[in-house]
Amino acid sequence: MTKRVVIRAYDAATVVLCAFILSFAGTQAAFAYIDPSVMTYTIQAVAGVAVALSAVAGVAMRRGRKVLMRILDIDEDAKKEFEPDVHRVGKTAVATVAAEAAEVSEAAEATETVETSEAAEPTASTEPGKTDDQAKEPSKNRKAPYKPPWKERLVYGLIAAFFFVFTIYFVAPLEIVAGASNDLVYSMGDVWWTLLLPDLGIIIGITLVLTLLRGRAFSIGLALVFAVGLCAYVQALFLNVGLPAANGDTIVWSDYMDMQIISSIVWLVIIIGLLVFAILRSRRAQGVVAIVAVCLVIVQGVGLVSLMFTPAASGQAEAADAKVVMTEDQLYTVNPNHNVIVFILDTYDTAYLKRIEKDFNPDILDGFLGFTNYENATSAMIPTRFAIPEMLTGQMPRYDESYETWVAERYERSTFLEDIYDANYSIGLYTDSMRIASLPEDEQRAITDKTVNIHSLPNSMMDYWGCVYSLYQMGQYRDVAWPFKWAFWYYTDQINRQIVLGDEATAPDETVYLIDDVRYYNRLCDFGLTLEDGDYDGAFRFIHLLGSHYPFSYDEEANFIGDDESNVFRQSQGALHIVYEYIDQLKELGVYENTTIIVTADHGYWTITLDPIEETSTPIMFVKPEQSAEADAQPMITDEKPVSHLDLQATILDAMGLDYSEYSSREEWAGYSMFGEIDPDRKRYYLTTDSLEDLTAVQFREYLIDGNALDWKNWSETGRTLEPVE
Repeated sequence: MTKRVVIRAYDAATVVLCAFILSFAGTQAAFAYIDPSVMTYTIQAVAGVAVALSAVAGVAMRRGRKVLMRILDIDEDAKKEFEPDVHRVGKTAVATVAAEAAEVSEAAEATETVETSEAAEPTASTEPGKTDDQAKEPSKNRKAPYKPPWKERLVYGLIAAFFFVFTIYFVAPLEIVAGASNDLVYSMGDVWWTLLLPDLGIIIGITLVLTLLRGRAFSIGLALVFAVGLCAYVQALFLNVGLPAANGDTIVWSDYMDMQIISSIVWLVIIIGLLVFAILRSRRAQGVVAIVAVCLVIVQGVGLVSLMFTPAASGQAEAADAKVVMTEDQLYTVNPNHNVIVFILDTYDTAYLKRIEKDFNPDILDGFLGFTNYENATSAMIPTRFAIPEMLTGQMPRYDESYETWVAERYERSTFLEDIYDANYSIGLYTDSMRIASLPEDEQRAITDKTVNIHSLPNSMMDYWGCVYSLYQMGQYRDVAWPFKWAFWYYTDQINRQIVLGDEATAPDETVYLIDDVRYYNRLCDFGLTLEDGDYDGAFRFIHLLGSHYPFSYDEEANFIGDDESNVFRQSQGALHIVYEYIDQLKELGVYENTTIIVTADHGYWTITLDPIEETSTPIMFVKPEQSAEADAQPMITDEKPVSHLDLQATILDAMGLDYSEYSSREEWAGYSMFGEIDPDRKRYYLTTDSLEDLTAVQFREYLIDGNALDWKNWSETGRTLEPVE
């Protein structure tokens, strides 16, 4: 009775322990913003620990119970009935036994004869120091090599193949898409289904190949498939330190030699170790592969499912075949009454322009008739993902609040787009950097419903095979060893071009807008500017082009010549050539005089660094107001007025005849209309972003510009910083 009570108490303690662990599932949740691409690793790690601890706890409790029963001298098999051993009986069995006995008897007699006649000297076939019996004994007792049947090979091969494909060709690309939802045309919820059939085909193919292998070949093949999948998993979790951002910049892979060596060593150790294990312990290796593969699939699956239910990943589709996206709708239309056109030529620095004027094309600005060149201009923030939202809202970070609050509320706080909409202007926003995908759907709608071009497409514009190819490319870039990453390198605009149907004849309202300068130029020439329909008082167009940003792929006349086949000076001239074409078409339509045009950049030259900047960053700023034909015929003039991107909202609203006092009355980050008076001694403030090589922002660093922005001596740090959490 005492022994029974002890065992029951142990079982009760086990149940209580399990209940205690499960009680944490109902713990009060804490909420914080964490980037999806980072969160998925956290979820995988937590899920992995949970699976591992569950297995360990289960084994420990079971073994603990057995030890306790052994100490208490309790026989688990007591009072259990067992079937006796089964023996064949009958004439056939008897005959077989008799025959075997006869063979044994004959063999014994023969052995006895041989031993009698050759007792003094062993035969030549006998190994020195061994009798015939000793020589034959190993062959009798040698264990047969492990040869699993085909059904077993099929099951284990399927597990390894599924883990391999799931890790590299499903989880990896979808996690990247989820983390880049603000930059890619389609979200995780839009593309996941495209991987199902191709992945299934790869799984079936690998499984069949492994099933056809036999014996040691099967063990080696199974271990190799699993090892590559495991290496990819380890690579993504631990070995992608300093992975270059997918921003189109030319990468010098030799600069990452340390990581290439470390990555290669880790891959070789894992692969060789598993292959040796599979050769020496085939059956055990087979079990280890199956258990670890299943556990890692569960761990990754938990993280992936969590991403599927985030707003950015799930997408904002109105129907199964109607995705709300940024289209080219009204990209090639203007209003007959009044227009405000803003061209954003990415990264176009005044230093580039001065070098072009000096060494390549002194007449580069002759086509900007009626314009003013504000050389003493600064941007507000760097890089693009911060600069574009500031241009569309006028909202800068506050030092008395968190970064997360600013990101979540910058559009809601701003009345800029609302003021333009209320003035009965059609609004066309053409950029991939609005950064609204993480906002709640109702807040996104509040923004997109004010535009003429962000809406659902009447049919799917996704290129299925281009999408699959792009997803596989992204997944392999993340998961392969460093020495092979160059073969799968990509950049965001390239991916967007590949996953969207690129039929040049498709109407703009049925075409997704991509930042592709050559495509834009060709379609501008093909479709031509026309006057928009509708009862609008004016039109506002915000057109973001690649400009001076890498990759450098087109020449001075906007002809595509291949990625990295051009340079920043040729491409910068080509960007202005595109603007000239737009201006010429405005003149042909007869609306040039009643059009305000601003040609600028989202920011000037900058580098990805954690260190303070060491040179100026001054975007171009060309402005032409609505004015007489006589004024529009005058050559461009240069003005040293201290202007900033902080002045864009006030300048645009002023051009529309709207009140902009809200911006000039701000205590910090005040903005003024460039058409009015600006204090020549104005001090301007500017935020750079200290970033890791993968573009993870570490902190904003504030600079004061007191004087001409082209002179580095006039730049100084204020000492104020803000730490974002990305």
